Amino acid sequence: MVEDVNKVINTLKLQAELFLLDAGEFFPFGTYINKDSEIVPVGACLKNENDRPTSLEVIELLEKAFNFDIETGKCKIAGIAIDITIRENNETYDGIEMRFFEPNKKVYTKLLKYRINRNSVDFFET
Repeated sequence: MVEDVNKVINTLKLQAELFLLDAGEFFPFGTYINKDSEIVPVGACLKNENDRPTSLEVIELLEKAFNFDIETGKCKIAGIAIDITIRENNETYDGIEMRFFEPNKKVYTKLLKYRINRNSVDFFET
C-alpha cells in the first residue's frame, strides 16, 4: 500500500503544481487509485445556486464521495489536496494538506510546504 500512497502523493503534487503555476493557488481537488490500479483525478462540482462554493463545501463533498468509494470498493486509496497556510516558529508558509482515505483506516494527513518558482514548484516536508 505504501507504493499506492506514494503514487497518490506524486499525482496530487503534479496537479497542484499545474494549478499553482497557472493561478498561484488552487481549489481543493482529489485523486484516487481504482480497483484496477488506475489513477483517476477528481474535481468537485456542486449543484446549487452558488457558482462559487467555499473550499469547505468542496472538501466535504470530496470526503463524502471518497468515504463512499472506499466503503464500496470502488477505490483502493484516495487523497484530497487543500491549499493551506502553515505556521511554524512565528513564520507563515504556503502549504498543501493531503488527506488520505484507505480501507479499514482512519483518515490521515500529510503536510508539505511549497515555493512557487518561475517554471516549477518546490515541495518541502514540514
